Amino acid sequence: MNIRIDIKNLLIFSLAFILFTAIGTISHEYGHIIVAKSLGYETTLHYGSMNYDSGELNDNLIQIYNQHETEIKNNLDFEKRNEYETGIERLKSNGLLITIGGPLQTILTGIIGLIILLWRRKQIRQNGLKIIDWLAVFLSLFWLREVFNLVMSVGREILSPNGTWFGGDEKNISQGFELWSGTFPILLGLLGLLISIFVIFKIIPNKIRLTFILSGFLGGIIGFILWMNIIGPKLIP
Repeated sequence: MNIRIDIKNLLIFSLAFILFTAIGTISHEYGHIIVAKSLGYETTLHYGSMNYDSGELNDNLIQIYNQHETEIKNNLDFEKRNEYETGIERLKSNGLLITIGGPLQTILTGIIGLIILLWRRKQIRQNGLKIIDWLAVFLSLFWLREVFNLVMSVGREILSPNGTWFGGDEKNISQGFELWSGTFPILLGLLGLLISIFVIFKIIPNKIRLTFILSGFLGGIIGFILWMNIIGPKLIP
């Protein structure tokens, strides 16, 4: 089996991974934003995050809290108790939906890429990967975000223990559903790993597979550093 490194393809694939690292990050944040806007919130996009203003609902809850702080802290009845509790539940529910929006966008993009590859698998075997197939490959590998998050969270805890094995949206979603904090990080991380393995070992041709894998490491790391530390903060502070 020929496993030599193709320098030309290494450069091309690395550039593609760099580009899709930035695209994946921004599209993930737009997943949050779309949900937030659908709920009526004002949003702000940053290079690696988004903010939303909970607006009138939050202002009303703050006003009620300020007026009835003693009753709320001591779990006593007051005139607007039902309104306050309902508002708090709505705020939590909306927050959970907005949190789900980011990973959901990433996952749906990955599923679309995977569906295209499965649909065209026969043509790929016969004629090789065309432009649409390569696009589908990189879209399907949006699932690598789930793998990356899981590995980084566990690795961070091993190197610098603080009792927090998991992080990010997936942990918050787990807690939002009152599940163990590792439920969604592990579930989605393992699913992402399986899908990525399928794409890499069943779709990418043997002769360029090693080159593709190396470019994924190089392009992913360089893309992350460039976008999160250099380009991103300047374009979308």
